[in-house]
Amino acid sequence: MTSFCVVAAQIFAQPLEVSTTTISLLWAFPLSMAIAIVYKTVKLEKFSWASFIREVVLLFGTIVGFLALVAIGLFVIAYLARL
Repeated sequence: MTSFCVVAAQIFAQPLEVSTTTISLLWAFPLSMAIAIVYKTVKLEKFSWASFIREVVLLFGTIVGFLALVAIGLFVIAYLARL
């Protein structure tokens, strides 16, 4: 049990390195799709495939669109900070 606690403490003391390359940022798409599917599966009161697919696509588009707007906003802030 002590060794498990030591390993758990090391995970929080030395976090894993996550690369921020363009390819690694593409993982946001399947993650957003998974979030949309799970959220709409739980929230829909009456299930039908047509409404489920429409709602999932709409939520996926909303998530991806918001992420794009935030990325553009942060890019503009970083650009203006360097001036």
